[in-house]
Amino acid sequence: MVKQRAVMAVMGALALAVAGCGGPGQTVPMSVTAASVPAPTKVRNALRVAVVPFEDARADKASIGRWQHYVETTVDRLVSSQGSAADQVTGFVADYLKLAGFQVTRVQPGEKVAPGSADVVLSGQIEAYWSEAVARFFHTDLKAVNRLVVKVSNAADSSTVRTTLGGEGTTTVILFDLADLEQLIAKRWVRAWPGSSRTPPSWTDR
Repeated sequence: MVKQRAVMAVMGALALAVAGCGGPGQTVPMSVTAASVPAPTKVRNALRVAVVPFEDARADKASIGRWQHYVETTVDRLVSSQGSAADQVTGFVADYLKLAGFQVTRVQPGEKVAPGSADVVLSGQIEAYWSEAVARFFHTDLKAVNRLVVKVSNAADSSTVRTTLGGEGTTTVILFDLADLEQLIAKRWVRAWPGSSRTPPSWTDR
């Protein structure tokens, strides 16, 4: 009985300590780049692609995730280190297509695509972009949820293709580093493309 009471007292004190240390945490910038994933297969035809800034349709445009620590029960807010979330997604798409061998021009906000300057114009909308790192006992659970609506317009015949790309990825790591979550997000974006996990959309070889 004495031992049980001692254990209960220790657990109670620990619970109070954890509750007392809880807080909103810090704002942590997170970088997601195409350099963190394997290089895509090179395309046969180097089309000229104009990438228009993606539109962020999420209710909360400031945050892109959360990092919940274990002992302190502190929750850090994750934000894009590359401007806004829209800037980050647009940059990733543009850089990934460059790695695939395309002649990519990133259109600036408010700028129009000059006639004859591109074979296709790619734009999109961010419907979901959220990642979590939740620390557990001796491990951390990671989760990334992404959903993008991509629009590709062919300059030759004015035809337009719309598709929704998205997916959810999860993994567990023993020793967590923010780079683990950044890589998980990047891999989900790449695997969301139609076809192979390392091949851009099917329109690319037209």
